[in-house]
Order: sequence, then C-alpha cells, then structure tokens
Amino acid sequence: MSGTFWFLLSLLLALMLQIVQMPEALALVRPIWPLLVIGYWALYAPQTPAIFAAWVLGLCCDVLLNAPLGQYALGLVVVAFLIRRLAGIYVLFPIWQAALALLPIWALFVFLMFWIDGLTRHAADPTLRWLPIVSTTLVWPLLAGLLDTLRARRKRDLNRIRLP
Repeated sequence: MSGTFWFLLSLLLALMLQIVQMPEALALVRPIWPLLVIGYWALYAPQTPAIFAAWVLGLCCDVLLNAPLGQYALGLVVVAFLIRRLAGIYVLFPIWQAALALLPIWALFVFLMFWIDGLTRHAADPTLRWLPIVSTTLVWPLLAGLLDTLRARRKRDLNRIRLP
C-alpha cells in the first residue's frame, strides 16, 4: 500500500478516535489523537503535506467537536509548523526522549485551545484541559513506533518489488 494511503488512513483514524464516546473517567485523559498523528507526519515524513493536512483535520475537529471554527485548525497548524521547523533536532532523539522533547509543543497546543476558549467565553475546567498532555506524551512512543513499522514495511515491500 502506498504512503499516501497510510497517511490518509492515520488522519481518519485519529479523527475517529478523537470523537468516539468513552466513559467519563477515560475521556478526561484521552490523548489528543489528531495532534499525535500530525506531529508524527510532520516530524518523520517531510514529503507529506502535514501543514495542509493539519488545517483540514483541524477544521474537521472544529465541526465535529463543536468548537469555534478555526480553533483546532490554528492549533494543529502551529504544531505542524513548529515540528517541521525543529525536525532536525527532534529526529536525533530516540522515540521516548522525543516524547519528552515534544511535551512543550503539546502544552502549546493545549494553551492555544484554552486561550481561544477564554476569548470565546467557552467555560472549560483548567485542570481537565491539561490532563491530556500526559496521556498524549505517554502514547507518543507507541504511535510513532506503530507508524514507523508500517512505513518500514512499505519500504521493504517496494524494495522487494524493484529487485530483479
């Protein structure tokens, strides 16, 4: 399967995981799936249109999560841009260290969401707003490892096809 297939499938799955109903206790610490997937593609696959995909995925999140139009789009585009700009530094880290190094970017995203909620007078509990940063950071190595495995399998299959 092509890289574009995995790219689009991962974006769709991230959107679905973000809107799926969960018990309230688990929903409080739900990782921010679109943030994780956009972060991965912006960091490890520079040939993908991650910034454009962040904007489109953000608009979809805005509509599906009943947020002000452009809130998630702005947050995801800022994250994709920053990760792309700092990719040369982040790729030097092992995946578990990259998770910690990306923590300030995840926090910036949550701060932007919190700030826009404040501007639009959307009440949100500040402590609950920051909990997903922990789960997002903990899930990063798993998601990055899974997507790396899928991309490596694709490269292996392409090399097998090209060899005589």
